[in-house]
Amino acid sequence: MAEAEESMLTVKQIAKKMTVDEKTVRNWILKGDLQAFNIGGRRPEYRIKPSDFEDFLNRKKI
Repeated sequence: MAEAEESMLTVKQIAKKMTVDEKTVRNWILKGDLQAFNIGGRRPEYRIKPSDFEDFLNRKKI
């Protein structure tokens, strides 16, 4: 499981790649535009599969 988590992307990593604020990435997740897994407890902590990020980019044509 640790290997799978290592290959997952964080909100911070995606924000940096997209040059947007982390809040923007979270909004994409909450709207359903970007598939993510919530691994947090009380506070959401999202992880995104690289393939889901690629799908998001293809749909957004960014």
